[in-house]
Amino acid sequence: MVRSLPIVHLFIILAVGYIGGALLFREMPVAAIEKLLAFYDVRVMSDAEKTIFQPLLTTILLVVIVIVLASFQRTRLLVLFLGALKCVLFGLSSSYLLSSSKRMIEYTIWWFPFQFLSCFLFLMFCAILVPPYFMRTNFRKKQSSKTLFVFIFLMAIVLVLDIILFLFVFQS
Repeated sequence: MVRSLPIVHLFIILAVGYIGGALLFREMPVAAIEKLLAFYDVRVMSDAEKTIFQPLLTTILLVVIVIVLASFQRTRLLVLFLGALKCVLFGLSSSYLLSSSKRMIEYTIWWFPFQFLSCFLFLMFCAILVPPYFMRTNFRKKQSSKTLFVFIFLMAIVLVLDIILFLFVFQS
């Protein structure tokens, strides 16, 4: 039970963040949503210019920010918060994509599976950098950089597969 607690904790963060993003979609004006989505992933918007570099740069920026925040004692609390914020943006962008009913195939084949995996891997990366309070006794020693590189590599694989599927299936 104790070993599965961190996974359950991260799934709860992911689910609450996703639902929070969906509820935020109902309360925000469309112009403000589009500004946020232009930062997160412009591929969701149907009339925007699609680029493969923007999701790549966003992912790299988030990873670098999380690593920098985790390196200082006073900002370590913001690491999991940033992971949860990515989950909120995932829910917001999913709701935006689903609001145009003609894009349901894109959502089920491309958007949801890859964004779900990338958000969960990012949350696990954040939890490895700064373990939650109930994991700190198990992680007294410094985490190996090998584990961090494995998660960065897994996030890169998911991102590359996401971009390949988007380019060759939905842009042709």
